[in-house]
Amino acid sequence: MVSIDLRHFSRDELRISREEAARVLKFFFPDQPIPAGNLTDEDIGFAQALLLEAIDRSNQMGYVRILFDKFEGKLPVDFSFIKDVASAFCKRAMSNWFNHATGKDLANPQIYTSVRNTIAVNFRSVWAIRLATGELTY
Repeated sequence: MVSIDLRHFSRDELRISREEAARVLKFFFPDQPIPAGNLTDEDIGFAQALLLEAIDRSNQMGYVRILFDKFEGKLPVDFSFIKDVASAFCKRAMSNWFNHATGKDLANPQIYTSVRNTIAVNFRSVWAIRLATGELTY
């Protein structure tokens, strides 16, 4: 469901702040927090890529949304932690970055628990290595 390759952003393409990036990273990796002041532009780009992927993949669920709502696709209980970040990001982001989400979808972005969990599993080691070594490679 979630692609292996995340988008890489140049400094000019960053649409979230350090503080927002720290919140996004905490959303995906709650046991591996980092102070916002310690984030590099590359870290912010990584957080932005995770957020973009999560919103886009959650939207991709499209017609199966109802089934996921009844089972494992529920919005995470703590999505409110970054919902304002996701909404602001969608307003500031270039719509052509999204493969599946449209203008209407971006007005009220959602991230499903199953998507969040998959992304967290896929990129946990990337973030753990960054915290341990200072090097971010994805």
